[in-house]
Amino acid sequence: MTKILITGGSGLLGSNLTKNLELLGYEVSWLSRNPKKNKQKSYFWDPEKGDLDLTALKENEIIFHLAGAGVAEKRWTSAHKQEILESRIQSTQLLYKSLKENSHGIKTFIAASAVGFYGNNPPANTLESTKPGNTFLADVCIKWEAESLKIQDLGIRVGIVRIGIILSTQGGFIKELAPIVNLGLAAPLGNGNMQTPWIHINDLSKIFIYLAENKNLSGIFNGVGPKTESNKKLTQLICKNLHRPFFLPGIPEFVLRILFGEIAPMLVANQQISSQKIEDAGFQFQFKTAEEAVYDLIQVSKN
Repeated sequence: MTKILITGGSGLLGSNLTKNLELLGYEVSWLSRNPKKNKQKSYFWDPEKGDLDLTALKENEIIFHLAGAGVAEKRWTSAHKQEILESRIQSTQLLYKSLKENSHGIKTFIAASAVGFYGNNPPANTLESTKPGNTFLADVCIKWEAESLKIQDLGIRVGIVRIGIILSTQGGFIKELAPIVNLGLAAPLGNGNMQTPWIHINDLSKIFIYLAENKNLSGIFNGVGPKTESNKKLTQLICKNLHRPFFLPGIPEFVLRILFGEIAPMLVANQQISSQKIEDAGFQFQFKTAEEAVYDLIQVSKN
């Protein structure tokens, strides 16, 4: 039985990935600051202090590295922006140092990144080879990926997934919007026409698993669905499936700036990101349209 270690295992993606891996028969454990509090088998680590239980690296073969402070959970103060960057860089550097200096069983390292790498207005049909943007998140992703790629110098296969907007009822876009939708107050952001690179959370987990299982694959892949959708259409689909009205005009960007501060431009980013590379590698999406994904998450999950 292949043993897999996850950082950020208790998060939205980590918990879903854990469930999908265990259904496939993998043995999954987490790296955690509070391992005794988890029902999942866990090993201690504290990236800020540079501490890590080396047993975790000896007893596992694959690492899924998802750890990092939430990007849109609160306003981007200088302190929070520093936390967003350092939580990703410090944790990756600790893994690299620990793997370099100690014996271990790790053969594969699959790390998270984000489509924020491309900035808020990349060219249409953005590929993995597209140049990075010039935003705070782009800078974070550039530095984050650079630290992950160093691990391949240790003879470990490395894959990186640039994650889009995750569709899930447990967190992210749908969960945040649902209370507003239920009040009948949902509205698109800005003019609502910007393209949103969504992905169903189960498809995202399966991309990580696919990269881990296919040993001929390495490098960077976009973790987005096959067909981007406008913010307006996504909001409309959620309203439809929750049986609530959709009639309000878009929320102007200046209002978003008042409400959310520096995060606002990210909320109205226009990102038409391509999934062609992972599809060419043989991956097959279960949910090819936003309509299928939203219906599955809201309607099918009720049954």
